[in-house]
Amino acid sequence: MHLVLLGDSVFDNGFYTDGKPDVVSQVGELLPDAWKASLLAVDGSTTEDIPAQVERIPEGASHLGLSVGGNDSIQASGLVGGFEENYRRAVDVTA
Repeated sequence: MHLVLLGDSVFDNGFYTDGKPDVVSQVGELLPDAWKASLLAVDGSTTEDIPAQVERIPEGASHLGLSVGGNDSIQASGLVGGFEENYRRAVDVTA
């Protein structure tokens, strides 16, 4: 069996672990002996990057793990802030 991790830095977190085991290493340690884990996730990826990762899934992969959306949320945070400002202004006008 072969688990492939796709997505963002939730899985591609080696940069953040300060020399300690990253997610794919930890997962690999927990899997049964006949299994292996591979990392295709890339720190900073958004939902738009997932199709390119999917294209790289190796033949024989039996299971996929996906973590994505956090970077999309960060990129859209300005929209949320703008909405909040407009909403507060609308509520203040109607109060």
